[in-house]
Amino acid sequence: MILRLLFLQITLLIIKDTEAQRNEGDSCVDSYTNTVGVCKPSESCPRAKADYELNGIRPTFCEYSAFGTNLVCCREDNSILQTVKPRTVDPRPVWNANDNRRVSERKCDAYSRSVIERVEVSPLLVSNDGISFDASKCTYTSVELIIGGEDANKGEFPHMAAIGWANFDGGYDFNCGGALISRQFVVTAGHCTWDSRARDPAPAVVRLGDQNIDTAVNDGANPIDIPIRNIHKHPSYKPPSKYHDIALLELATLVEFEDAIRPACLWTQDGFGDYQKAIATGWGVVDVVTKKTSKELQKVSLSLLRNEDCDPLLLNARNRNWAGFAPEQMCAGELRGGKDTCQGDSGSPLQAASKANPCIFYVIGVTSFGRQCGKSGTPAIYTRVSSYIDWIESVVWPGE
Repeated sequence: MILRLLFLQITLLIIKDTEAQRNEGDSCVDSYTNTVGVCKPSESCPRAKADYELNGIRPTFCEYSAFGTNLVCCREDNSILQTVKPRTVDPRPVWNANDNRRVSERKCDAYSRSVIERVEVSPLLVSNDGISFDASKCTYTSVELIIGGEDANKGEFPHMAAIGWANFDGGYDFNCGGALISRQFVVTAGHCTWDSRARDPAPAVVRLGDQNIDTAVNDGANPIDIPIRNIHKHPSYKPPSKYHDIALLELATLVEFEDAIRPACLWTQDGFGDYQKAIATGWGVVDVVTKKTSKELQKVSLSLLRNEDCDPLLLNARNRNWAGFAPEQMCAGELRGGKDTCQGDSGSPLQAASKANPCIFYVIGVTSFGRQCGKSGTPAIYTRVSSYIDWIESVVWPGE
């Protein structure tokens, strides 16, 4: 009863300050979550009441009617912000006094354990008690082959995120990608935190668990849209400069992990170890002539190249915003051309499957920029994730 009274009091207070004048059925943007909704009478939007009672979120009002009908911005049904189901927290790493690994590495162990199952094998010999072994709980198969890429398999990259901006048609434009790295954070590119062409320059939602981002296509996926609560750009990122192009998106609620939605690990080494290739994923441009983007998630295998080898190849790409490779950047591509990331792939991960557990991916780089998509001798530039581990851990897992 107290919550209901408070809800009504807040309703009256906000009505006095409302400046927007919209009609029932008009598109609107919820001021707290920055997500798209529809103007509806308050009594027709139980979601607004649930948002306040469960999450303390005050409603955004479209219009106050002299006839006593209050129009609220009623958010769409595919957001999981409000919930009565208790949510588990990000799995805490296993602490050991003799384990000097950093928190992101221990988190990776926790994620890996969640996709391993114990398999018991019963032998045919009566004298044998049987054996058991650990097996990965996924169907990922490595890519040995996005420009020159191919469709990803359903659920193949469960950490993949699409970043959406509210558009003028009441929906979202997904212009960047990212990677889920915890229950509440997605890593992406710094330049993916602002789009001056959008209805609101800041991104509104992160879509997880999707395969084809065209809502009219039934691909069997069950994606969720989660509002972005805070945007953490790296403090050294100063656009339009191309350096330190990395950001963290803090989600408005914790993500419940499942087969199609689970986090990736962070690559912490300076070099690439035994990896010579990595996989780029995204929904970006697949035709450099028409600039047509893909609605279906694409994947492509790219060679990991040394900065000193790439620097001479990209002399023509230098300008006042990029003066050549910094140690915090990395290079990947195919020098013969034909395979590359392109516009719209920005922020998406460059990743490699764990050799110990193929269900787990390591994010090695974040797609930053390139010169000419798929052209021979012009590899793309990525933000080197290992250079930002300290900063990422301080934001995502403070105090751990």
